[in-house]
Amino acid sequence: MLKSLKSMKIFEQAFKFGIVGLGNTLLTLLIIWIMKELLGCSDILSNITGYAIGIVSSFIFNKQWTFKSTISWKKSALRFFLVCAICWVIQWAVVVILNNFCPDNPPLYTFFKPVLEVFKISASYYIHIFAMVFYTLFNFIINKFYTFNA
Repeated sequence: MLKSLKSMKIFEQAFKFGIVGLGNTLLTLLIIWIMKELLGCSDILSNITGYAIGIVSSFIFNKQWTFKSTISWKKSALRFFLVCAICWVIQWAVVVILNNFCPDNPPLYTFFKPVLEVFKISASYYIHIFAMVFYTLFNFIINKFYTFNA
């Protein structure tokens, strides 16, 4: 019984994390797109700015709603931003690697290309979307078991 309650709690937290993450992902991607495509900013400036805005929003919602953490704001903020920095480095490495080794045809791009073309999403921009998968996966696991775990 206790095991099933823990499983339900993890499922609920993963679901909430997904909702918060979806909102933050859309916000992050919007910022990256505006800066990269409309303002002509570099990949790195667009990416850092988008993630910075998304991370602040994510911290607040995940601390209060997803994990209902009782850890102090200061301690959890330090942990959270450290985890986000580590996850950002991982996703940025994916962006750099894909931009250097397969900029015109990144993984699964051909599969999603018909949909991406409808929304005028370039291979260069798709690489940022693809890299977010790595960021999200690592971010949930580390935040669940480290950042917001008393």
